[in-house]
Amino acid sequence: LTKETWRQLTAVADTVSLFFEGDPERIFYAADDDRGGAMLCATVSDLAAQFRRTLWRQERPIVLTSGTLAVGKDFSRFRTAAGLTGERPVTETVCPSPFDYQHNCLLYLPPDPIPLDAADYYDRLAAQIRQLAAASHGHALVLFTSYFAMSAVKERLQAAALPFPVFTMGKRPALTLAAFRAAPGSILLATGAAWEGLDFAGDGVSMLIIPCLPFAYPDAVKEKEREDYPNLREFLRSVVVPEMQIKLRQGFGRAIRTETDTCVVAILDERAGKDRRYFWDVLTALPEVPVTHSLKDVERFI
Repeated sequence: LTKETWRQLTAVADTVSLFFEGDPERIFYAADDDRGGAMLCATVSDLAAQFRRTLWRQERPIVLTSGTLAVGKDFSRFRTAAGLTGERPVTETVCPSPFDYQHNCLLYLPPDPIPLDAADYYDRLAAQIRQLAAASHGHALVLFTSYFAMSAVKERLQAAALPFPVFTMGKRPALTLAAFRAAPGSILLATGAAWEGLDFAGDGVSMLIIPCLPFAYPDAVKEKEREDYPNLREFLRSVVVPEMQIKLRQGFGRAIRTETDTCVVAILDERAGKDRRYFWDVLTALPEVPVTHSLKDVERFI
């Protein structure tokens, strides 16, 4: 064996040993990498405790600010995750947005949303996206929650020979964004970090489409956190739903970036439909905006 091979084998042995021996302050799990292989991963089991030991013990004022710390005016999920549930006094406030959502934004929920378990789900979803993109003459951003769904819709949109260019954000996002911005009236399919990091001021995005509510996928970290709650219902209402609402608000933020921007936001998930399970959770997560179930209203707004 060469010295380099021996070094690599030693590093693997140390990692595997740590993985099997465990550590009460860490969560160990396996995950797929981008090359079809597997990774051995570790993360802090109680990040809130680390915050309490380091940041919150300081005898000085600390200001925390973001557009997505609260769900509506409720900071409880953030306070729990950040370890701010102890004795240290915390003052909370929500500043009103300068954006006129009542006039510059429209929330569209389809009258007959597609069941998520429908055999022809992706065919019908692609048809809905085509219809909405036609109403806005392109200028559309579609935010997916999985690469599989994005790929399935991409294939169907390309087969439909749309009059608008369709771009898919992959491993070279900067190039894709530049191409999208250079082709007014085009459609961008994106997922992952695009929920938080994209900025399209002006009319580059006049239609924001969210096919599926952004619930987090179960993982080792969530399984560990689940142990802190007496039952699944409490875990869903205290952790899973608030995190979905915060992620949804982050995605919604791609639509209106300046005081003069206008945009239709279309949420196509059947669970967000009127009188459905998460209808009020969706409305609570977003600013107060007019809601419609009519494609004619969408066309008039555009």
